Formats: sequence, C-alpha cells, structure tokens
Amino acid sequence: MTTPHPADAVAKTGRDMETLFDGFFSSIEAIRQNKAATEHRDVNATIGSISSSLWTPHVETHEDEDCIRIRAHLPNVPSNQIRIDTDTPGRLKIYCECNTQAAYDSGNDRISERQLGQFEKDIPLPSAACISQMTAIYEGPHVVITIPK
Repeated sequence: MTTPHPADAVAKTGRDMETLFDGFFSSIEAIRQNKAATEHRDVNATIGSISSSLWTPHVETHEDEDCIRIRAHLPNVPSNQIRIDTDTPGRLKIYCECNTQAAYDSGNDRISERQLGQFEKDIPLPSAACISQMTAIYEGPHVVITIPK
C-alpha cells in the first residue's frame, strides 16, 4: 500500500470540512424553514470521518532473515478493540478503534477530552512469511506481531 501524499490528506480534510459546514448550516436553514432534519446529511458522520482521517498511529516494520516484526503504537486503545486480519494472501491488516474520554479539574474549570477514531493499516508480506505461526502480543500501548519465515 502506498503512503498518500500529504497534499492529498490536506485536500480530503478540506473537502470534509466543507461538507461538515454545508451540512451544519443547511440543517439550521431546514429548521428555520420547518423541514425534516432527515433530508440533510448526518453531520456526526462527517465529524467521524474527519476524526478518523486525522488519527494515524505509528507502525514500524522490521524484516530480517528469520522473521518480520511489526510494532504498532496504539495509545488509549484497549486490546479488545484491536483486530489483526490475515485473510488476504500476502497481506496483514491491523484494525482498531479508539473511544476514550478523560476529565480533570484545572482551577475552577472541569476539562473533558475525548479521543475518537478508527485506524486501518495494510502491510504487504513477503511470500516467505509463515502466517500460520504468527504471534501477536499486546504490550500496552504497543502491539508486537512476529511472523516467522
């Protein structure tokens, strides 16, 4: 899988923001005109799309003569939200979803933060990779996948 050019990510984010604002303001106009809100795009879906496109955990792949090691840094992602897929020959996919919330006091204010997003990484594997002997270990916040050759 090729890495998208940074300009493509910026352009996609710009289109998503335009869709978000168009949906938001058209929803307000619909309320003013007494139209059903279901006639307009779901703004929450657009927000989810934007947040998932902005969350990109770091994944390292190291290959030597004996095995392939993949280490994914997945902060705030519980192990039960991580899925590793090897159904496609010659490829390994890591999927995860993050939905965390933290709240803390700062002086007279109570601050609440949320991290939401989905992540998918598609990693090509050499033909010598022995998927049937693959191991995956969760060393929070890292997942370490070892695939012998």
